[in-house]
Amino acid sequence: MTASVRSRLSPARGGAAWKLALLCVVVFACLLVGCGGSDSAKSGGSQQYHCPMHPTYVSDKPGDCPICGMKLVPIKEDKPPAGGGHEGHSAAAKEAPGVPGRISISLSADKRQMIGLALSKVEKRELTNTVRTTAVVMHDETRYARIAPRFGGWVRKLHVNFTGAPVEIGQPLFTVYSPELFSTENEYLIAWRGLQQLKADVSAEPRTGATNLLGSVRRRLELWEIGDGEIRALEQRGTASDEMPFRSPIAGHVVAKMAVEGKSFMAGESLYDVADLSHLWLDAWVFESDLPLMKLGLQATVTFPYLGNKTLTAPITFLYPHIDPQTRRGRVRLELDNPEHLLRPDMWASVTIQIPLGEKVLIPASAVIDTGQRCVAFVDGEDKHLQPRELKVGFKTDDYYEVLEGVKEGEKVVTRALFLVDSESQLKAAIAGMTGEQKQ
Repeated sequence: MTASVRSRLSPARGGAAWKLALLCVVVFACLLVGCGGSDSAKSGGSQQYHCPMHPTYVSDKPGDCPICGMKLVPIKEDKPPAGGGHEGHSAAAKEAPGVPGRISISLSADKRQMIGLALSKVEKRELTNTVRTTAVVMHDETRYARIAPRFGGWVRKLHVNFTGAPVEIGQPLFTVYSPELFSTENEYLIAWRGLQQLKADVSAEPRTGATNLLGSVRRRLELWEIGDGEIRALEQRGTASDEMPFRSPIAGHVVAKMAVEGKSFMAGESLYDVADLSHLWLDAWVFESDLPLMKLGLQATVTFPYLGNKTLTAPITFLYPHIDPQTRRGRVRLELDNPEHLLRPDMWASVTIQIPLGEKVLIPASAVIDTGQRCVAFVDGEDKHLQPRELKVGFKTDDYYEVLEGVKEGEKVVTRALFLVDSESQLKAAIAGMTGEQKQ
């Protein structure tokens, strides 16, 4: 059984070895034939043929490529530029500094049409940079109030007893009892009555003393944020009240409520926070590279996706002076009126800011190859050579690049079939480099 297996395997192994040896001989012969064919083709003046997949193989007769078996195709000679072959190429290259790894190429009209090559002019246009970002709706910090009594006491009754409740300016929020307030009201009544009971013919000194005493107690009540209305009501009643209402200083809604009926509080303790929603801020985040373009007064288009793509216009009113170290972004503030209270804090919005940059020399974005190290464009020269140029660009938009150096206004650049042109340029540069090394 072992002998039979060996008898079956040995021919297979021999066949494989024979095929591998034959393949090596064929490839070696093809390389020799390719080199010989290339030399003979160069020496002759007849029609030449080459393989589309292996351009280095050139023959003076039609047939199949010995390397890959593809049918050889005739070589169409491009018309040499004025001045003759290599001299015209070198003259075109002298016009602009070369780009490493790329050389000028010449394509006939037929080839240009076949690959769909298109050219566009470099010209001056009005450049507008568009910055797109997101924003968050925030409270207007200038319309935010915190109610914190300046004396200690107890909460007697709540008139607004839940968070989010709408309030009007002057609306009572809660009433308090405070022994300090009760004592001060009695002192005020005593001083006020004393001043009222002075006779008209009394000397100036007692009247001045009574007036100063009344003014001192009144000032204490004012510092405790007791309004003129409460003081006049105290004078009309003639007796101190054991309850004092606290009113909302602004119209808005309750953001936070810490007050509970029966709760004791100390002087300065916060009991209510009220914010006005009729005017809101939007904090938009902008990348560090776009921050120098932000200016006060620029109009931004704000879109709210969750309100049926409702679109509003808001100006930039403030540039925050700090940058987030993690995201490398800065904040700009937009302001919006919200009379119908459709917008709410912490809502998201899409923001588009159009920044006019003036008239610039622009090149289409489709004409620029960004390699990471440099930007390259191919310029159509006077001798129909496509010359690679290294560009120095400024502002970038979706459609155009600002050109600082590399091309001039009025020159034509390749905007379609750019990849094919660039590949041909790099391939010919590589072949020329290898040929130069062999000659050395």
